[in-house]
Amino acid sequence: MKKKILLTFILFTFSVQPAFAYLDPGTGSSILSIIIGFFVAIGVLIKTFWYKIKSFFGLSKNTKKTDTEKNLE
Repeated sequence: MKKKILLTFILFTFSVQPAFAYLDPGTGSSILSIIIGFFVAIGVLIKTFWYKIKSFFGLSKNTKKTDTEKNLE
């Protein structure tokens, strides 16, 4: 099985044709923008659900007081 995979890989490696493709400078900035946008979106998603995540793992302390309890102090 491994010999078949190796033989197929070697055949495909030697049969590659040139693509004559051109990547302009704007392509690099587009890829960089996509990567940055992905990490920003993950950060916003975590920030949005932060309290739910904390309560799921039992890390939140329920010390919120209502308005009437604050007025009684």
